[in-house]
Amino acid sequence: MRLRTVLPLIVAVLGAPAHALTLLAEENPPLNYTEGGRVRGYATDVVAEMGKRARIPIKFQAMPGKEAFELAQVARDACIYSILRTEDREPLFQWVGPIAFDRRGVYARKDFPGPIKSLDDLKRHRNGAATSDATAGYLKAQGVATLLPVDDDRENVARLFLPGTDANFIDLWVTRLAGARTTAGPRAKDLKLVYTLREVPAWLACSTKVPREVAGKFIGALTSMNKDGAMDKIVARYEGRFVAQ
Repeated sequence: MRLRTVLPLIVAVLGAPAHALTLLAEENPPLNYTEGGRVRGYATDVVAEMGKRARIPIKFQAMPGKEAFELAQVARDACIYSILRTEDREPLFQWVGPIAFDRRGVYARKDFPGPIKSLDDLKRHRNGAATSDATAGYLKAQGVATLLPVDDDRENVARLFLPGTDANFIDLWVTRLAGARTTAGPRAKDLKLVYTLREVPAWLACSTKVPREVAGKFIGALTSMNKDGAMDKIVARYEGRFVAQ
């Protein structure tokens, strides 16, 4: 897993905040997750190092994805990570990154007949996803209309095992590849990966009310981290810790 640099153009015109920025994160291992009462993960380490280099005080707060996404749009001192950057989200935030790269996988029960070889194959099945995951929007844009999202991604695991006549039943679960086994918990042994979606960049997204100079300083810090190898060192610390197959 190698990080590449894609820098958005953000003009620095205002001053830095008088107090710490709150960085909101949902459970998305290995990018960001809680462990021992702290927010950890390789994207967390990346943004922590960015704050250090930019000399911007930051604090982390774990929060469900939907709540974090809504709060980050209206707060004067908040950013959310690690999220996907899409056309409909573009005007909602100031974007910094990519700070990580993420992949999505499609899981099914082990007795699922399959196969799933393309996005077209998904159209013939009932697909579960999390409402906060931009992948749902991506699939709809690709013509996959059979999506039944829920707020909590963990609910999708149980939905795979409902009777086929149940309105909440799903055939397939679209989720983050690296964190799927953690989300599935004890049910992981009963699941199989049937399709892997494309790798997508994950971003730090700051409220439009955050001073633009702050975003500019974050970009400068990220640039220096890519140049001096700090990004690759952070990623290396997490490789192999999370099962994706």
